[in-house]
This record gives sequence, structure tokens and C-alpha cells, in this order.
Amino acid sequence: MAVDDKIQALVRYSDLPERLKSVPASARYRGLYFRNTITVLRNAGKLAEYQGFYPESYSAVRWYPSSDFLERLAVAGAILRGPENVYEGMREIGYSNALAFAQSLLGRTMLRLLSGDPVKLLKQACAARRQSCNYGRWEVAFPEPRTAVMEMYEEYIWLESNLRGAAEGTLASIGLNAKVECEIDSMFQGRHIIRWE
Repeated sequence: MAVDDKIQALVRYSDLPERLKSVPASARYRGLYFRNTITVLRNAGKLAEYQGFYPESYSAVRWYPSSDFLERLAVAGAILRGPENVYEGMREIGYSNALAFAQSLLGRTMLRLLSGDPVKLLKQACAARRQSCNYGRWEVAFPEPRTAVMEMYEEYIWLESNLRGAAEGTLASIGLNAKVECEIDSMFQGRHIIRWE
């Protein structure tokens, strides 16, 4: 997938072009995350610039190409925090997406059922991921108290930024301050070591 020159200039500090070359055309992602990205930009007062590139709207439950989501996520991160801070922008979007889900009707219901237990919550995150995208897998283990290791395989979204922010936001949604370390094995595989107080 080729990236438009205007977009390429905006995401020049990211690995988006290389990443897109390796994402299979069959990989899909739910529109919910496209919509949440739009909400983050709207709240930051930066939606107009984004919609200059992507004026379309998205159904929350419809499947969309993962390559489209990756491009839009990188562009949104660059618009949010500037091209040189694209990864920090994507991390902020991941954090906000987790909080937005937790505040939704479904999210509030799930959090009540899980009783604010971080172990149950992280196990549910692995299970829920299968409803959001049709590729890869996550596995979670709890090697010691207040610690989780989330292994991610064939994960096309940025582990070190967007998904790190999502992990932080997930635990923040139940009032926990989490420290998330990211270990990368390859572009699409690695783990988060999550510790909370």
C-alpha cells in the first residue's frame, strides 16, 4: 500500500510505510477504533485537519482494512502531537480509546461484572481483542502479584506506543496507576510487562 506524499510528510518520523508493506490485505479492524480516534482529535480541537485527509465516517461494528486504521492512527498521532512526536500521539490515542470503551455502556457493564479486578480485566482484554480484529493473538500470564505479561503475536498496531497507551488506560479505567514496559521481538511481536499499585 502506497502512502500519499502529503501523508508521508506528516508521518515521516514513523515506520508506517515499512509496516504497511507487511500487513496482509485480509487483516481487518472494527470501526469502533476509527471512531474513537476521531473523538480524541475532536476533543483536542484538531479534527478539521484530520478530516482534510479522511472525511469519511465509520460504523462501530463494521470491519475495515487494518492498513487503513494504521494509516489513520499514524496521521492522527502526528496531528495530535506533531510529526516528530507521532508515537506519543498514538500512545495518547490508545490511552483515550481504553477510557472511552470503559465509559461506554458495554464497558461499564463489563467493569461491574469484573469487579474492578485487574487480573480478570486483562484476561477479558485478550478475549475481547478477538471481537475487534481478525488477526494475531494475545496471551496473558501473571508471574507474580500485581504483575502481568501480555504476549502479542502478529500484532500490526504499534506495541510500543498505541497499545502501550491502551494498557495504561485500561488499568486507569479501574483506578490503578500502571507502569508498562514494552519488549519488542520484531515489528509485530513482543510483550508488555504491566505492573500496578
